[in-house]
Amino acid sequence: MTSQTPQSPSARAARAAQDHLAQFSDEDMAYHEAGHAVIHHLQGGTVTRLSIERSDPRRGTHTAPRRAGESKIGLGNLVAVLVAGDVASALHGTAEDVATAGARVDYDQAFREVAAAGFDSNEAGALIDARWERVRDRLRDATNWQRLESLAQELLRRTSLDAEEIEAILTK
Repeated sequence: MTSQTPQSPSARAARAAQDHLAQFSDEDMAYHEAGHAVIHHLQGGTVTRLSIERSDPRRGTHTAPRRAGESKIGLGNLVAVLVAGDVASALHGTAEDVATAGARVDYDQAFREVAAAGFDSNEAGALIDARWERVRDRLRDATNWQRLESLAQELLRRTSLDAEEIEAILTK
């Protein structure tokens, strides 16, 4: 038996996150996050921050809370945003195993949300599959794909974007 001091849970989690990120190129991450942002924007939401910086604990896509009086995002719209990273990766040509690994957390959340709404696993799968196809169709639209491309390329150049920079790209 070795007498190594075990790492703390937070240190192990941080190492696991870094190991997980190591399998993705910056380009893979940029297209994935841009997919989330474009679909959220198309549904009337505001993206406040995007980051693909590996050391950033707030890496990913951040959105503004809805204002009072606005309807909550529907379950289908939430699922659409969650699967959008995977759709964007697939359309961009990211290797399937890499895209799937990158979308694992998003799909876990989508299944949790759908289950919490009372759907069984077959219904949840059907809803998620239908939203994936709808998102794919929306992102195949030339204007929407150009937005995604522009956002992904800017993320590759800068690694992090704030709300004003994101809005300027998405409203061109």
